Amino acid sequence: METLHEMLRQRPFQPFRIVLTSGDKYDVHHPDLVVVMLSQVFVAELRSDRSHFLRLNQIAALESLREAA
Repeated sequence: METLHEMLRQRPFQPFRIVLTSGDKYDVHHPDLVVVMLSQVFVAELRSDRSHFLRLNQIAALESLREAA
């Protein structure tokens, strides 16, 4: 969870991907689109009405989108 907070606080912000243990992936393009709660992470999609609640204990990795490209 600390790594997630660090990635959200980076200046300048660097987009990243949240990878779940299921293999599902969620891209984060702006820090204001993410809310970290006690056991979940809320992720809203950019330019969309879609959003997702992810369980913190299901996060397998955080990847830089620059490295993934």
